[in-house]
Amino acid sequence: MTCELNASGPDFDVDAFLRGSSLKPTKVLRKGELKIGKYVNDKAIITIAVSDADTEEPELQIDDAIELLEQNQQELERLRDFPGVVEIYLGFHIAEGASRNQADRFPAELLRLSGNLGIGIEIYRYP
Repeated sequence: MTCELNASGPDFDVDAFLRGSSLKPTKVLRKGELKIGKYVNDKAIITIAVSDADTEEPELQIDDAIELLEQNQQELERLRDFPGVVEIYLGFHIAEGASRNQADRFPAELLRLSGNLGIGIEIYRYP
């Protein structure tokens, strides 16, 4: 999964949200559960797969993200407005290019759709 949608909040009842939701998470972390080793989650988080495109194919990740936002607008509005949700963002996993001056460009359509839904964008870089 090279692009995912994450939603979180310290008072987010993920089970209540997921009941009847058309969004199917690939990962669910509940507040108070162990995350790694002895670290206990201080918030609940759901992760939804958006794209399986390679880290060297950001354009495909973007296309998949636009498709998810367009096809799930009502459910994403419900997620945005759900009690306890504090943050929603799209995470793009992108390989570093050969050039030191690599730039990432996101089309206005993605920014408009995500902005209207209150969804931020995060970029993870890989060598």
